[in-house]
Amino acid sequence: MASDRSAAKKAIKQTSDDDPELDAAFSSAHDLQLRLTQESNRHEEAMRKTDIGFLGRAFGGEKSAPTYIALLVTLLGLGGAFYCWFQVAGAQGTPSGAEMVEFWSKQVERALAFAAASVAYIFGRGGK
Repeated sequence: MASDRSAAKKAIKQTSDDDPELDAAFSSAHDLQLRLTQESNRHEEAMRKTDIGFLGRAFGGEKSAPTYIALLVTLLGLGGAFYCWFQVAGAQGTPSGAEMVEFWSKQVERALAFAAASVAYIFGRGGK
């Protein structure tokens, strides 16, 4: 009787490292957890794609898109200023050159102000 009791105690304390059913259960549970995580990530990615819209796809997420758009506006403003300067250079030899130079000079000022405003937005946003 005492030997039966001690054998039962040993059986309770003994763990088997080679249990195929337990290994299969752990493997199945791990695979299920992996599939659930993958599905959750796929769903979050699909929701993010619908949330960011067209400009978000082109310029990035909500944190970087305004900066990229402001950079694009800056480049457009500087490009407009260069175009106006070329117009000023071409208008200087014409009969109505003084009026054209004054007109294009004002356009240069406006284009540079436009570019400066977008640069100010970029640096102002970086401080936040």
